[in-house]
Amino acid sequence: MLPADMAISGTYDLRFVILSIVIAVFASYTALDLAARVTASVAKSKLAWLVGGAIVMGIGIWSMHFVGMLALKLPILVSYDVFTVVMSILPAIVASGGALLLASRPVLKVEQLLLGGVLMGLGIASMHYIGIYAMQMNATIRYEPMLFILSVLLAIAASMAALWIAFQLRLQSGTVVTGYKIISALVMAVGICGMHYIGMASASFTVTQSKAVSALQPNSSLTWLATAVGFAAFIILGFTLLTSFIDQRLTASVERLAKQEVKAKRSEQLTQLMLSIRRSLRLNDVINTTVNEVRYLLNTDRASVYRLNPDRSITTIAESIAQNWIKTLGKTINNPFWVNGLETDKSVFVQVVNSIYEVGFRDFHRHRKILESFQIQGYMVAPLFKNSQLLGLLSVQQCSQTRIWEEDEIELFRQIAIQVGIAIEQASLLDELQQAQKVLQLRDRAIAVASNAIFITDNKQPNNPIIFCNPAFEKITGYSLKEVLKQNYELLIGDDTDQDTLEKIRSAVRDANECQATIKNYRKDKTSFWCELTISPVRDTSGEVINFIGVLVDITQHQQAEQELRHNQQIVEHQLLELIDYVKEASNGDLTVRAEKTTNEIGIFADFINIIIENLHTIATRVKTVVQQVNISVGENSDVVGELTDKALKQASEIRGIFEQIDEMFLSIQEMANNAHQAAQMTLATSDTASLAKAAMDSTVESISNLQHTVTQTVKKVNHLTQSSEEISKVVLLINQLALQTNVLAINASLEGSRTGDGTLTEDAGQLATQSAMVTQEIYEILDKIQLEITVVASAIELSTRQVVEGANLVKNTKQTLEEVLTVASQLDEFVKLISETTVSQAGMSEAIASLIKQIAQDSESTADLSSAVSLSLQQTVEIAQQLQASVDLLKT
Repeated sequence: MLPADMAISGTYDLRFVILSIVIAVFASYTALDLAARVTASVAKSKLAWLVGGAIVMGIGIWSMHFVGMLALKLPILVSYDVFTVVMSILPAIVASGGALLLASRPVLKVEQLLLGGVLMGLGIASMHYIGIYAMQMNATIRYEPMLFILSVLLAIAASMAALWIAFQLRLQSGTVVTGYKIISALVMAVGICGMHYIGMASASFTVTQSKAVSALQPNSSLTWLATAVGFAAFIILGFTLLTSFIDQRLTASVERLAKQEVKAKRSEQLTQLMLSIRRSLRLNDVINTTVNEVRYLLNTDRASVYRLNPDRSITTIAESIAQNWIKTLGKTINNPFWVNGLETDKSVFVQVVNSIYEVGFRDFHRHRKILESFQIQGYMVAPLFKNSQLLGLLSVQQCSQTRIWEEDEIELFRQIAIQVGIAIEQASLLDELQQAQKVLQLRDRAIAVASNAIFITDNKQPNNPIIFCNPAFEKITGYSLKEVLKQNYELLIGDDTDQDTLEKIRSAVRDANECQATIKNYRKDKTSFWCELTISPVRDTSGEVINFIGVLVDITQHQQAEQELRHNQQIVEHQLLELIDYVKEASNGDLTVRAEKTTNEIGIFADFINIIIENLHTIATRVKTVVQQVNISVGENSDVVGELTDKALKQASEIRGIFEQIDEMFLSIQEMANNAHQAAQMTLATSDTASLAKAAMDSTVESISNLQHTVTQTVKKVNHLTQSSEEISKVVLLINQLALQTNVLAINASLEGSRTGDGTLTEDAGQLATQSAMVTQEIYEILDKIQLEITVVASAIELSTRQVVEGANLVKNTKQTLEEVLTVASQLDEFVKLISETTVSQAGMSEAIASLIKQIAQDSESTADLSSAVSLSLQQTVEIAQQLQASVDLLKT
């Protein structure tokens, strides 16, 4: 027996441990299989498999945990609360349902994987610890925090791994995938069992009653309970797997039948689609019918045809779209990721993307943004070829959700792309044929209405006969089409046709070269005509000549015009020679000749020549008259010009003399101005000196005033000193009286001393009185001397005061005189300044006058020079006039 409140530990039954691990593996494999069944099912079947799978998977996980708890053997009696045990199943069922739901989704994002793993791990951990809570025993349970947390984290990690594995294997089948599922089930079982036994290790048991502790003995009831739970779990999981296997087979059979039916139906639809496309061979009709039929046939949200541009971008040229989705018609995608690999691969290769969130191509994130902007979740793209060249793309797109494209859908889409490519190529050929027909029609119309004759020959036939000619050929030659057919072009030649030109044409035809020649031909009525013939070979695609085209231009009128032009040219040349003769005679001086007038252009030119000669005749006559008048006028004016020149020279000489006198006067005025300036400076200096003297006199007056004031103060002090001496006299008098009293006192003391016998004091008093009298006498004598000296000083001061007053008056008079002198000097300075300014102004005026006279002298000299030049010019004019008269005299007028 163990004491109470002591920790106990148990052991594990290895059989039950192994059983729990096997159940975990079996439950994990079942979960993977159920994930595939839930994903493959639809509608109510999907919901039934989800709910049933959650229950079965939850029971399987719970069974593993319950058997694992039963494997623990404690030295106390342990029982379980049935309700709590049953309730512990619910978290496992809920967690299993969430895992199956996430694993069956088309896309499992990272955040969904993390959130699902956390919730599923917490559910499994809750189931585990609720199961432990259901244990009933005389002991308490404590948990080691680190192991507790580790068990929860392991449950979350195992749940995430289980979710990811189930999602990756949900749609795959086959022997290899079964092996992957078994390995994955083992990994999942290790995670689940590890979480369970770490959780069990985190729990410690402490007994509360020592009587409850007993030796470890096998409990047959718990053994049978563990065996029963394990067996039930295997039965349930096995039945579930069997049901899943049977359902999978039945579903596969149904799917095969459905696929065969769909394939037959789609084959029929493909046939109908091709018939619909082939109803019209117009390119726009073909692509518009294609997108409508393809979207309906594959039940997609959008079907589009893209044109490949030269810069490798693609533009939507046809679109069929369900309601409420973005329209892309006319939009351009500047991203060639759909085109990559299709330009080099000439086979119809289909790009299939179930979900744009599956990283399946390069630069995924950038491409995904483009697809998301068009609301595309999944798509198929196939190339459209024309003559082995990539023309564009055909695409079907799912916008509402991602889509798993079936193999038969992919193959059907590939066949549609092939047939659409063929239809587009046929439509393009038809369009090109129609364009070619239009061109031919326009050519035929142009040939028919052409003014030039056009004919075609067949060089494959002997003699290269004509096989076609236009109406202009018939009109020019007079031959009908029937008459020229199978006839050679030489039908139009005559006996006088140039043989060299014919040989040139024949040589060009033999060598298949172009040729252009001017040749004389004959019409049907044997009349001749000139034509310009151009022959060109027509080659097929291989470069072989199959025909010749001849263009014949009637140039008969042109030839006649040339002959007439040559005749008129000869007449004009003759008339020009005659006109030149007349002009030569006129140029030799005979102005009496006149050119003959004609009716053509030369006659008009002759009229102009005659007018010119008449004008020259008139000009010559007038020149003669004018020359005579010039000679007479120059002769009369030459003397006047000479006299004018002499007077101008004389005037220039006189002005030069006046200028010299004015220059001398300017120098005198300049000297006067300088003297006036010096006088002004001297006057200014005098005025300054007077001003300084006035300032010095003012200072003297002020000094004398100060001296007078000082003397006055001195007199006052002397008078005060006299008063002080009188007061001293009074003091001396008092001292004298004091000496008398002292003397009296000394006498009294002497008498008292004689009486008392003390003579020392009496002698001292007598000596003091004697000294006082002597001092007083000396002070009297000093005072007398001081009073005498004060009287003398006072008299001297009074005399000085009178002299100072007289000097002050004299200085004041002198100051007044200086002020008058200063005033006169200032007035004199103003007058001198005025005289200086006037003199300077006169000097300036005289200088200006001198400059003006100098300019007049220069003008006079210029006038004289001009007069000389005029005189010389007149002489030259006379000479020129004489020469002109001599020249005009040569003219015959």
